[in-house]
Amino acid sequence: MIRVPSSPGSRPGSNLPERDPVHPVVSAPPLRIALIGTYPPRHCGIATFTRDLADAIAANSGNVVPMALAVTEPGGRYEYPAEVRYEIRQATKGDYARAAEFLNYSDVRLVLIQHEYGIFGGDDGSYVLDLLSALRVPSLVTLHTVLKQPTESQRLIVRKMAKRCAGLVVMSRTAADLLTDSYGIVADKIHIIAHGIPEMIPQSPELLKAGFGISGHKMLLTFGLLGPNKGIETVIRALPQLVKEFPQLVYFVVGATHPTLVRRHGEAYRTMLTREAAELGVAEHVVFRDQFVTIEELCRYLQAADIFVSPYLNEAQVTSGALSYAMGAGAAAVSTPYWHARELLDEGRGRLFPFGDSAALGDVIADLLRSPAELNRLRTAAFDFTREMLWPRVGGAYLGLARSVMARDDGGTVTSRSPALASALPELRLDHLLRMTDDTGIIQHATYTVPARHSGYCVDDNARALVVALASQRLQSSPETTRLVSTYLAYLHYAQTADGGFHNFLGYDRVPVPGPTSDDCVGRAVWALGTTVKLADDDGQRRLARQMLDRAVPLLDHLGPRGTAAALLGLGAVLSVEPDVADLRALLTRLAQKLMAWHQSVATPEWSWFESKLTYDNALLPLALFRAFAITGDRSTLRIARESLEFLEEISFATDRLVLVGNAGWHSRGGEKSEGDEQPTDAAAFVLAFRGAYVATGDHHYLARMRQAFAWFLGANRLQKPLYDFTTAGCSDGLGGAGLNQNEGAESTVSFLISLLEMLELAGEGLEHGDAQPKATN
Repeated sequence: MIRVPSSPGSRPGSNLPERDPVHPVVSAPPLRIALIGTYPPRHCGIATFTRDLADAIAANSGNVVPMALAVTEPGGRYEYPAEVRYEIRQATKGDYARAAEFLNYSDVRLVLIQHEYGIFGGDDGSYVLDLLSALRVPSLVTLHTVLKQPTESQRLIVRKMAKRCAGLVVMSRTAADLLTDSYGIVADKIHIIAHGIPEMIPQSPELLKAGFGISGHKMLLTFGLLGPNKGIETVIRALPQLVKEFPQLVYFVVGATHPTLVRRHGEAYRTMLTREAAELGVAEHVVFRDQFVTIEELCRYLQAADIFVSPYLNEAQVTSGALSYAMGAGAAAVSTPYWHARELLDEGRGRLFPFGDSAALGDVIADLLRSPAELNRLRTAAFDFTREMLWPRVGGAYLGLARSVMARDDGGTVTSRSPALASALPELRLDHLLRMTDDTGIIQHATYTVPARHSGYCVDDNARALVVALASQRLQSSPETTRLVSTYLAYLHYAQTADGGFHNFLGYDRVPVPGPTSDDCVGRAVWALGTTVKLADDDGQRRLARQMLDRAVPLLDHLGPRGTAAALLGLGAVLSVEPDVADLRALLTRLAQKLMAWHQSVATPEWSWFESKLTYDNALLPLALFRAFAITGDRSTLRIARESLEFLEEISFATDRLVLVGNAGWHSRGGEKSEGDEQPTDAAAFVLAFRGAYVATGDHHYLARMRQAFAWFLGANRLQKPLYDFTTAGCSDGLGGAGLNQNEGAESTVSFLISLLEMLELAGEGLEHGDAQPKATN
């Protein structure tokens, strides 16, 4: 356990390493650290702490990139800054595991959790354990509250947190002792790092007082979120005697009422204080500033004050940011003897008075106001003591601890963690799919998150959306999924022409756009129709889909590679439920042989592919052969499927992350792979292909690759940016050279949902950790 030295004159944080001017921190390897807690603009002390800690860590090293995950209370609506990458809804249990999943799929190396029982959901904030259980990244937990007599539930939560994280950070020696005495936490698991404070440039108290309209007055100050435990009434009750001797004395109470208190009781406490000040005849000596002040404003209040009063009503306070800030500003501090105050004000750095004792408080304040020399001594002692608590020092302490945790973990969690071990998946949400779909079908494009109606509709998107709707209906049937299946199937029915082809494009006015039927359009429609035959609950839908597929059959021998691959998927779906249909089986065999012939005509030992260029939806081609092998059992089909997929792996998995062939140039044989404009449809094709490869071979390597491909959507990609929007449940349209395409159109959203549904099906089969027996052998 790292402790504050107990020798005379020691200070919190005095054990922190000195900055080395010869070997600065910036020489350390780059790393990303995530902080979880409340976050501004939410009005909360922990929110401010989380932001300041993130800034302090970043300031200590030019190559540390902090990001935040913000916990939002029910009813809270905040415009979080850019560094907040994920929002956890306090009362939504599933958000905690999903937040862990978000981190597991990112490049985050360490997670810092800010803990207080009231900010997390569940009994005594128990939902935080869901997050820690699902997290595969090393973590540290900062405890802002440590109780001397916790309930059994509170004790158990802290003990479980200690077991699941790398260490617990507290801000006082008392808190560390309580963890060992009341919770049974081993000392080696506990680290003491002081509460950080900002550097405050000295300003003239008299000029600041003039700015507050109290020039020439003596100023008392209490600040922080207002609530009954603050003990403000103790100070107000001391004022009548004080103002007799010091008629120019003014007491400033700065801070908004705690938001939770306002929701439950309104401003009852503030009203009570105002009434009591009036009844005692000191109303003109009390100034309430009902506002959540900025750091700059707070510094002005603190440096203007003659005495800072911290009148908490009970001792169970192991951390006081307010008292730390006040001492850092050089204010003379007077406080009740709660735990943190006893440490901070020890050795003559401030004055203590008994809980709730207004008379004793009055005597202490009067003695100080009568003795300017003693007042200045306390100011100097407090200011000097807190130099080790400045945020740069505290940020350095956290960064040093973080590096030691990561160094210990390099042989374990960090190197072994990968998307393959992620224990939770985003929940299936059809919000954006529903938003993009009207009574005709799914609209092609979006402007940001808003459907772009002028773009109309296309068969490609409605066919893939039909596959999503059918799989969703099987997973969690609802009126919405039932309507979506009917809508998308009706669209395909309307778009099909007399010769079995399809008008791919339809204007928003429902008028077909003239043009030839594309190979992809026919192939994807057949894929969707075959899936309908296999999965639809409604017999009428299955019959219609079968008739439409039969009408398209004459076209299937004339499709290109991708149209052929998609058609094979549809035929395979039908044959999985109608295995004795000889003409469809013969057609599937013929199409598979056609794909293999393309491969044989082009492939070389260095270029095991079906064409001389890699373009889009590449992984659908080996996927189609894996599915054909499941029907025909032809080993040559399986061989080419494996060889072509392995070739794609070599191109797209130089590391353990997926880097797709970009559509800004593609990848020609003998040329360089384009890495601009990576598309969600290509990542989805990989997810499906690796699943198909596992089903065909039983090789668990493909399960790991499947999860890595899915991780591309959640941030394990070239830019380390998630394309899936956890707020809208949509998906960005692509990964550009330097940023995301912020539009969330139909193709990208259905690509993500197809991938997620495949992952959820995998998890439902008990294969989410690759520990089940394979379905087939090679």
